[in-house]
Amino acid sequence: MFGQFATGVTVIVGTDDQGERTALTATSFNTVSLDPPLVVFSVKKNGYAGVKFRECRVFVINVLAEDHRELSDLFGRPSDASVRQAALDSMMESGVARLAGALAALHCEPFMTQEVGDHALFVVRVTDAAFNEGRKPLLFFSSEYRKLLE
Repeated sequence: MFGQFATGVTVIVGTDDQGERTALTATSFNTVSLDPPLVVFSVKKNGYAGVKFRECRVFVINVLAEDHRELSDLFGRPSDASVRQAALDSMMESGVARLAGALAALHCEPFMTQEVGDHALFVVRVTDAAFNEGRKPLLFFSSEYRKLLE
């Protein structure tokens, strides 16, 4: 039922006070407010990321470009944690959790978290943003990746 709504694809990287990073692919991302600038994403509340994200003090929401399917798959499926960390380390731009070549990267701090059903909603405040103009987004529709034709 929900697969009939086309979405962009993000990789969200959270960093805790010890510098440990947790990342996952999410299509459940949306704007909440322009003033203050707030966005929301949701994850399974009892899943690994749902638990770890509660400890994070910084988030970077990377909006993926159409050539980032492999990144989406890497962080969207269960895989070895060391493989994910190595991938994160190699893709970081100047030590920040911003993925090289991302369409956009929103640097955020926690605002509020709310459990709703089997998910946790993370509302975060955007503190900075970086954009790569001229790139096209990676889209997800009906359980498949899609491309913007225009």
